[in-house]
Amino acid sequence: MTESFISTKDRIISTAIDIISDSGLSSLTTKTISQKANLSEPLLYRFYGDINELLVDVVHYFYRFDKSVQKTIQSKNGSCVEKIRAYAEDYAIYFENYESLSILMLQYEELLHNPATRDIMVEGGRGRRKYVSGLFRDAIEAGEIRDDLDPDSLADLFHGYMHAVCLKRRFTERKGSFKKDMFAFIDKLLEIISV
Repeated sequence: MTESFISTKDRIISTAIDIISDSGLSSLTTKTISQKANLSEPLLYRFYGDINELLVDVVHYFYRFDKSVQKTIQSKNGSCVEKIRAYAEDYAIYFENYESLSILMLQYEELLHNPATRDIMVEGGRGRRKYVSGLFRDAIEAGEIRDDLDPDSLADLFHGYMHAVCLKRRFTERKGSFKKDMFAFIDKLLEIISV
């Protein structure tokens, strides 16, 4: 029923994300997409000349909410630590509600080796790291967390754990809450580094 409310292009992107999540990038073909989306292969070619063109849109989709999340976090009143928690919460909820999308984090290496998606992956990854590093830098400058810590390293730790949660969920067949797992780490990290 909901299929009639989304565009064919969005349906193709969503199907591609599900296939990547279920079977990996190597399983993404026009045939698997057309079968899973119940679309003809010629219709797929009206939207995408090849799989790499589709992967570009998949990667753009993966990063598409970053700027709005960041803008929302910056507009919030509250401490810097609260903003770090809010950022973690927004992504935890996002990835929990769209688990297949979170699995793209586990495909970084392959997407970085693909000339069609490399620059988008690098730009998106750097943007996320820079933003989170800035949140930690603000918290250090505000005296909310220890000043002997490196904000870039904290951002790497933050994102590394987010990847670890995605991987853990793959091993445990997606049991448990992404948000709960993420906050078990974030709360412990903030407890350790807080002044």
